[in-house]
Amino acid sequence: MTLCQQSNLLLITPTASGKINVSQPLPQKKVLLTHLDWNLQRLDEALKQEATDYYKGAALQRFGHTYTMAMKSIRGFGEPADSEEPDDEQCVALAEQNGWTEGQPEWKEMITDFQRISQKPGAEETEAVYQKLPCYQKAFKNLYSHLKNSL
Repeated sequence: MTLCQQSNLLLITPTASGKINVSQPLPQKKVLLTHLDWNLQRLDEALKQEATDYYKGAALQRFGHTYTMAMKSIRGFGEPADSEEPDDEQCVALAEQNGWTEGQPEWKEMITDFQRISQKPGAEETEAVYQKLPCYQKAFKNLYSHLKNSL
C-alpha cells in the first residue's frame, strides 16, 4: 500500500512548546513537503552550532536525513510512468527536467557525499563533506521552494 492509498493518514508534528499537533489527512505531496521542511529546519539548527566534532557529526547525520527526504519528495512529486522506483541519479535528472533543481553537477556531488558518509568515512572525508553542507542546504531549500510552488 502506498502513502497515497492510505485514507487514514494523519500528520503528527511537534510544536515549539513541545505539544503535538495532529492534523487531518493531507495529500501525499503536502505530507512530503512538511517532512522536508522539518528536516531543513533541523539541518539549519545543526549548522548554526559550534564546529565541534559532536556538532559536526550531528550536522552530517541531519544532512543524511534531509537528503533522504529530498529524494522521497522528488519521487513523490515525480510520479514516474513505470512502477520501478527511480534511483537517486534518476531522481536528480527528473528534478532538473521538471525545473525543481538548478545545478545538477552539485546534486551529483551531493549523491556521492551522501554515499560517502553512509560508509563511516575517516576524519578528512568527514570534514570535506561538512564544509559543503551550507551549499547543500541551499540546494535543498531551492528544491523545497520549487516543489512547494508546483502544488
